[in-house]
Amino acid sequence: MFNNKKNTFEQHDNESISYYRYSVRDLNITNHINKDLDVDVCVIGGGLTGVTSAFNLSKKGFNVVLLEARKIGWGASGRNGGQLSNGMRKNQIFLEKKLGMNHAKELWKLGLEAVEEAKNYISKYKIDCAIKKGVMQVGYYPNDFIDFLKEIEHMEKYYNFNDYEYFDLKTIKDQINSKKYFSNLLNNNAYHLNPLKYLYGITKELFNLNVAVYENSPVTTIKETGDGVNIITREFNVKSKYVVVACNGYLDNLLGKIRNKFMPINNYIIATEPLSEKKAKELIHNNYAVCDTRFIIDYYRFSEDWRMLFGGSETYTSTFVKNPKKIVSNRMYKIFPDLKNYKIDFYWGGSLAITVNRLPHFGTIMNGKVLYAQGYSGHGLGLSTLAGKLIAEKISGFPDRFNFF
Repeated sequence: MFNNKKNTFEQHDNESISYYRYSVRDLNITNHINKDLDVDVCVIGGGLTGVTSAFNLSKKGFNVVLLEARKIGWGASGRNGGQLSNGMRKNQIFLEKKLGMNHAKELWKLGLEAVEEAKNYISKYKIDCAIKKGVMQVGYYPNDFIDFLKEIEHMEKYYNFNDYEYFDLKTIKDQINSKKYFSNLLNNNAYHLNPLKYLYGITKELFNLNVAVYENSPVTTIKETGDGVNIITREFNVKSKYVVVACNGYLDNLLGKIRNKFMPINNYIIATEPLSEKKAKELIHNNYAVCDTRFIIDYYRFSEDWRMLFGGSETYTSTFVKNPKKIVSNRMYKIFPDLKNYKIDFYWGGSLAITVNRLPHFGTIMNGKVLYAQGYSGHGLGLSTLAGKLIAEKISGFPDRFNFF
């Protein structure tokens, strides 16, 4: 279905540091895998899917090891726009038409649970990730208000969801200081946060559970054996009863044809120098996160130190654009011309995985011994957090919710 032959690991080797990497203290995981291991579950990938899988499995009593090819949060989990929203990439009206009301309602419940799961991690483990409430979808086109009002009515009627607020052309000016938008749908059950701080907070709990975490330990091959799976790295092997492959857009050819079930796309973000809080709130009055209604969206928010984090532009080729800083900053200046007066301190890119139906793609191979979860299609912050819980349920003998995807 999809194919992208270039190794996605290579995309980041020569790029500048991201703002998120700048904002955190390193976990100081200095050791790569240095011996053969025999475990219950080997998790491959140190993003949110992998870390939450390791966490949930360890809490259920499994002996778990996590292998990350580079550093924890090196992929999309540490590079994204930081928006935590309920639901799937497509709205409920679309899902009902494609899948039926019952299926769509189950997906909605899982989407709500994903947000609550993330909030529970943050609250229970006191993760300082600068979480803030509110995500606005702003109407870039004059008639977007029709879809906004239709969605509000539909969600109230069929889902008892009352957390949307609508702003028209007059009242949107009370929310955002830009002349580019015509309307706004505010979701009060959505949040924004520093995704790498969030991921690091959960990873620290793995250490408290004595889960072995190895960075700089790329897996080259996965082979089924009679009683389990062999995971082969460059120097050492892991023997495991189960394997969780949590690589998403960075999967490359590790699982063969499974790689063709999604398409990695590249997205780019810039971070300005810090603004004053006063100036920032002149632009986005209530410090909400924002995304627009175009096919290739702009998405942006302020960081905890009042930098504008602005994402936009996508590439569907195997390589990153040569000058993402210029491309994304030009998009930002069209929305907020005043920001031309502020320096761009950071710029970076990341690969995410999208599927044809824009729903996550879960599955198993090798007679159920290898599980994978991928294809969050831009809604990965919450859904990848939930994926770890569903993967642990599946391995523990309760497969229904995992199998739903």
